[in-house]
Amino acid sequence: MTSTPVSEKKKTTTERLKRPSWNSLSQKVFGDIYQAITGSLHLPGRFVQRALANGLPERDLEHAIRCAKTLKELPDYLLSASEQKLEKATYWDELGLKTQARDYYLESAQWGIYAELLLEDEEHRCQVWRQYRESYFRASPYFNAPAESVAIHYLATNLIGYFRRPPQDEESFEKLPVVILLNGLFAPIEELHYLENSLLSQGFATLSVDYPGVTQHSGQVPSAFDVKELGNALNLFLSGRPDIDLSRTTLYGLSLGGRMAMYLALAFPERFSSIVTMSAPLDLLSDMDRLTPTFAKEHLVSNLAARSALYEIAHHTLIEDDIHYIKAPLLVLGGGKDRIATPEQTKQIFERAGSADKKLILCPGAGHGLYEMMPSVRYEIAQWIKQRS
Repeated sequence: MTSTPVSEKKKTTTERLKRPSWNSLSQKVFGDIYQAITGSLHLPGRFVQRALANGLPERDLEHAIRCAKTLKELPDYLLSASEQKLEKATYWDELGLKTQARDYYLESAQWGIYAELLLEDEEHRCQVWRQYRESYFRASPYFNAPAESVAIHYLATNLIGYFRRPPQDEESFEKLPVVILLNGLFAPIEELHYLENSLLSQGFATLSVDYPGVTQHSGQVPSAFDVKELGNALNLFLSGRPDIDLSRTTLYGLSLGGRMAMYLALAFPERFSSIVTMSAPLDLLSDMDRLTPTFAKEHLVSNLAARSALYEIAHHTLIEDDIHYIKAPLLVLGGGKDRIATPEQTKQIFERAGSADKKLILCPGAGHGLYEMMPSVRYEIAQWIKQRS
């Protein structure tokens, strides 16, 4: 038996230390790390960044990716994790241990969210969508700030949403400021959970809502979409809450939700005390051919769905020529590597906005959604809004 020379041992140790670790996923460079972790498994879009930013445990996700030999197998591993978490949640729930049940229900929902995004079969997506929403619903009463499931009347239908409010002393009658959250398209509102937590910790109530026509799975293209009517529906709902101070309403939007937020700020200039827009694309119609495949890859949907969604929102949020009319305090966030809302467009939004109080946060190493910068970005958003409420 031959022993390894000390010099070789040192070299082996040095090489091992230089290999990218799973924790490096929260840093700036992702290409080499993908290859080191996944080998030949090619993950679509920015799936890993998104999943980690929204609560999936790093080690467990790494294990699932390593075990999957093909991309089609990966959802099975994610769904298996979701089912295991649900079994544990049900067990603790039956014992009356709410904290443990809450954590496992939430984890079950998170695994289900990212499994559903990778599924191609329509019927299977619908099934998984219902399952993870049920897991989140079961967790919702046990949150420190419970998530109340609400139905918001919109045209001839009801939109499902979550209303959350920070814990208050029972004797306190102070009305609360509120943040309306408009998520990106093809993204479930349950993904907003950790942003809501950041806002709740600063004393804000939160309201998030499904988009019209999204009733079966997250990959549906919104239909019968009247953004102004949606804004009225949300305002009408909040006006019926005696615990909400409507004069302190902030509007937050991510991606196309950010574009909608700017449109609503223009449509109702006196309604919102501040506006936050993150990764919002500025020019949709003239850039449709370039954006469609990029948007499809980023959001894990077909080119047809991506083009339909972009076209729908473009025609219902004509803001390009009117941004200078935005006067409310404005926070604009974007990523230096964003291929949908390019850094140039993010800077244009900031520069052209007429707000006297405005701030630009451009993260050079981040892409669409700034997933690489979580949770610090969530904290920054909550602090900025608090200073203006």
